Amino acid sequence: MSTDCPARAPGTAEAAPVVVRRRGLFLALMCSVQFMMLVGGTVVTVSLPSIRRELGLGPTELQWVLTAFPVAFGCLLLLGGRLADVFGRRRLFLAGLVIFASGSLLCAVVGQAGPLIASRVIAGVGAAMASPAAMALLTSVFTTTRERSVALGAWAAVGAVGATLGNVLGGVLTEAGGWRWIFLVNVPVCLIAAVMALLIVSAARPTRRPRLGLVGGLLGTGAVAALVLGLGELRGSAGLPVAVGLLVAAVLLGVAFVVSQRRSPEPLLPLALFRSRTSFAFLFIVVTAGTGIGCYFTSSLFMQETIGWSPLQAGLAFVPWAATTAVVAQVASRTLHLAGPRVLVPAGLLMAAAGAFLLATAVTPTTVYTDLLLPFLLLGAGTGAASVSCTVTAMSGIPRARHGVGAGALNSTQAIGSALSITVVTLLTGIATARTLDAGGTPLGSDLAGQRFALFVLAGLVLAGAVGSAIALPGRTPEPSNPDAGAEVALSRPGAAPLP
Repeated sequence: MSTDCPARAPGTAEAAPVVVRRRGLFLALMCSVQFMMLVGGTVVTVSLPSIRRELGLGPTELQWVLTAFPVAFGCLLLLGGRLADVFGRRRLFLAGLVIFASGSLLCAVVGQAGPLIASRVIAGVGAAMASPAAMALLTSVFTTTRERSVALGAWAAVGAVGATLGNVLGGVLTEAGGWRWIFLVNVPVCLIAAVMALLIVSAARPTRRPRLGLVGGLLGTGAVAALVLGLGELRGSAGLPVAVGLLVAAVLLGVAFVVSQRRSPEPLLPLALFRSRTSFAFLFIVVTAGTGIGCYFTSSLFMQETIGWSPLQAGLAFVPWAATTAVVAQVASRTLHLAGPRVLVPAGLLMAAAGAFLLATAVTPTTVYTDLLLPFLLLGAGTGAASVSCTVTAMSGIPRARHGVGAGALNSTQAIGSALSITVVTLLTGIATARTLDAGGTPLGSDLAGQRFALFVLAGLVLAGAVGSAIALPGRTPEPSNPDAGAEVALSRPGAAPLP
């Protein structure tokens, strides 16, 4: 299959060439915002008991406090990427920061469940606007294969670390000043990021503005929303009819979305973008994201409910995992152009499979932290290498004029992988736990048997993913296509000379 893309596809935004200065500061800004957005999805986890006590929340309300942000974030990422391509990436980036900060501020001041959940949704909408716009800006600036690998490597590493450290930061802020501080801290950070963006990213408007494609956006958003909500309902048998209905709706909406994109002269997500072998990387992003969140979710419950650690202790236990992810992701980003995704992705998934397998064997009533350290290091190294390699490979097959939509699709894929993983792990754990109890096992032994079974199955699935990636992915990532199309930002002060 060809990896070439047309220099200017229908519906792309035509604009002036990119002018760059202070690339290091720009990269730090974009990665910092991505870190903040992903922390926003996980930081609330360890604070839930405090929120429940103060606001008197029931189980269903508490669940929605946790899931409202990631559901809004995952569902709207594709549409957010399209908005960035149509109306300008800096504009959407700044608007997303403002909406995210507003939602965070509302979360910190409300006193009831409904407004808190609604505020989490608002913050998720802002994140869905800012995150794909930030990645699109990033890939518009760093254009060669080497530059793009390093920049996206930093992006992926910061994202992985942010998702892992969210629980650590949540525990620290909750114990130091109360749960409202986990939201308040976002406000000054967003303001600083917005000011920096105004100073180093010059405004640029597309010279031709394509149609927004609202129908396609609503169909795609509805399909992802129905899928995520349906997977969530599968966790309990009482919600099975609702889950089936939502999953059927997700399929129907997904088919309607594909049909609408095939017929549209200016599609929201051109299906031609997925004709090259690089597009298989989106599939393995699902595997990588699912591996990390599945093992993280299971081990977090194990440490708190079986070993009896506090939320802060459990969060701190993941620091070596996060640190390994950051280091290996940087190494992978700098070596991808030499080794290629066909080597690095399978190698990363093999390490992750080994980590999941060892983690399953370490789940015992007498486990100490040293038993978890090696599995955590393997999982951090494996997911770090695979995540960066898949991210760079997936984006390399998309012309830069479409990187806003590509970034939205990339992040949506990660969200779907996380939702799938949590659902599968929860279902497998429940099935194995019930069978062990029926066979006469103790409650503790049955819980451990369920967790081990889920982790063993997850390790097998990741191993299958490693084999598949070695077959499906290309040996090398292609050079960026249409280097001048879609460039719509100028960095630094107006009139700055382009760097050589």
